[in-house]
Amino acid sequence: MLNLTEFETRSLVQAIEPDLRRYAEQYDVRKYPPTELERLRRTVFANPGSVIECDIVAALKWKYGHMGKINFPGQQRALASRIAGMWAANPMLPALDPLDTFQEWRGSLGSTSFITICFLLHLINPATVPILDQHNYRSVNRHLARLRPDFVVKAKPSQFADLLLVRDFGNVVLEGWQRYSSIETPTADILDRYLMMHGKAQKSRPREKKTT
Repeated sequence: MLNLTEFETRSLVQAIEPDLRRYAEQYDVRKYPPTELERLRRTVFANPGSVIECDIVAALKWKYGHMGKINFPGQQRALASRIAGMWAANPMLPALDPLDTFQEWRGSLGSTSFITICFLLHLINPATVPILDQHNYRSVNRHLARLRPDFVVKAKPSQFADLLLVRDFGNVVLEGWQRYSSIETPTADILDRYLMMHGKAQKSRPREKKTT
């Protein structure tokens, strides 16, 4: 649980507000089409029992920026096939605790599939589980490090707690926005676009103290 004071929440909103539009507009909608993401969330994975291999392939193509490309990496195609086989026997379901689902799938797929598992969790729980990647996670870490100098920056996400940190950060920002900003509250997707592109911009900058 991310517990920020009102002063910290206001400072966070005020830090993001001036750059929100600039970074969000850098998001590549051709590489990550919003309409396809909505189709996956509202139609395909809204009925998890009907998900088949081509749906898993579509999800991975969106997540890893392969939409519209002829070649889809063989390693990811093999992963999609493996996921589809597991899904047919035991699909992810929104009624189940996301942590339990995460642990079960990570135990089967291994740590290298961490981001993929988190994305599939998002697709079946879009209102409560955020999209996670190294860039939005980096942005969240940098913002929190500026609020709290003793905050230890972690280089990249690797645990379920990291997914929760991004979720809680987004909730704090969106709720605080209504109190501390004079402009319209962004949607969760717009905030995610900001975090992704802001995180990319931070990649080349000197890092604060970190831990792996």
